[in-house]
Amino acid sequence: MTALAVETVVAQLANAGLNLSLAPAGGLAVTPSSHLTADLRALIRSSKALLIDWLTAANDAASHAPNPPVNPQDWKELAAAYHAHHFNCPTCIAAGRGSRYGQRCGAGMALWRLYCD
Repeated sequence: MTALAVETVVAQLANAGLNLSLAPAGGLAVTPSSHLTADLRALIRSSKALLIDWLTAANDAASHAPNPPVNPQDWKELAAAYHAHHFNCPTCIAAGRGSRYGQRCGAGMALWRLYCD
């Protein structure tokens, strides 16, 4: 499965209202489980290793989020800092689709609050 195919699977799961994250033991966590169908479970099983790799890479990129600007009144810097994080974090991308897709990650929420307040 290629990177494009992994992103297609992630998009399909997000469209089904599912959130993907890494489980503490290194596995894959999918919530809410009430949205899972037999077809979605089979899709997740068949691409589990690639989804874990994709999430790991995305979390590594998200952990290198830029620091917010020194002057919080400079909205352009705040916007750039938030967007640099958002577009590299699958959790924040999903949250940007609406509340049914979950919340932003900790770093994303902090940057979002600085940007929007």
